[in-house]
Amino acid sequence: MLIAIIPAKDEEKNIFSVVEKTAKYVDKVLVIDDSSIDNTSSVAEKAGAVVIRNEKNLGKADALKVGFRYAIKENASEVILLDADGQHNPNEIPSFIGKLNEGYDIVVGARQFDSKLMPAVRIFANSVSSFILTAVCKTPILDSQSGYRLIKKSIIENIEFTSKRYQLETEMLVKAARCGFKIGFVGISTIYRVEAKSKINQLVDPFKFVWVVIKLSLFRCKK
Repeated sequence: MLIAIIPAKDEEKNIFSVVEKTAKYVDKVLVIDDSSIDNTSSVAEKAGAVVIRNEKNLGKADALKVGFRYAIKENASEVILLDADGQHNPNEIPSFIGKLNEGYDIVVGARQFDSKLMPAVRIFANSVSSFILTAVCKTPILDSQSGYRLIKKSIIENIEFTSKRYQLETEMLVKAARCGFKIGFVGISTIYRVEAKSKINQLVDPFKFVWVVIKLSLFRCKK
């Protein structure tokens, strides 16, 4: 069973389309409504999603952990993670599945680092972080911060994730690599929409990335 996990906060304008398109390729769509103050939950349900609502805002990482626990309980074989703001194209899900079938345990969507498609500051930050993680993981990391990912159940069952906010993307790659899981990448569209406002803090989050990498350098897999 393939379950899509979509964390969402105040995304009533985008969530219906994302759920509707995603549902064509998965067995179940799960939306984690992270304490939205709009109609995200009701709109997602109308689109056909199962919705879990956090009464208190937990942040993206902890919202995903709620989804992971649900997927394990439902005995999903894989989960695919998408953003709720429309910046991930659900029609690319088959490409992820095809790559996973080549023998990978986690497949990450790699965006095009093109100044015509992505702000220069994002290109620089992602290029640097990907370079650092390639060294730490000892495997090529093409897009360290992409949240569009297809993951086998074995990863979310056997690895404990402790990071907050967007640091989970980094933690997942380092721990998966250290535990011997195979990481693959597939090219995806680089989409930036007016309606999709990034929740990443461009000044603070890069420093948090460095701190997370430093802490993870001491991680040893118990597998």
